[in-house]
Amino acid sequence: MKDYLKTFAAATNNELFDADYNGGEWMVDAEETHESLDDWIDSSSKWNERSAMRSGEIAGFRFLSWSKVQLFKGSSRAARSVIDFGDVRYALACDLMDY
Repeated sequence: MKDYLKTFAAATNNELFDADYNGGEWMVDAEETHESLDDWIDSSSKWNERSAMRSGEIAGFRFLSWSKVQLFKGSSRAARSVIDFGDVRYALACDLMDY
């Protein structure tokens, strides 16, 4: 398991990623992405609906979050965040501003 995931897990009290469960497991829907945060900002302008984008930092890792997005018409509305771990980012089905 990558050290950045252990650090992130500790900073979020294992609520989003549990480093101890099954050798490390996401507790929310998570997808690895190689798109930069700037790429996410650009692509979010094409989403059908989105709340105001917010940015922050958890354990030294930058993130972007939206409390509610609808990627395309007819899809469900949900929170979305993307966190930058350096050479990889994860898109998460949660609002990281809650942590």
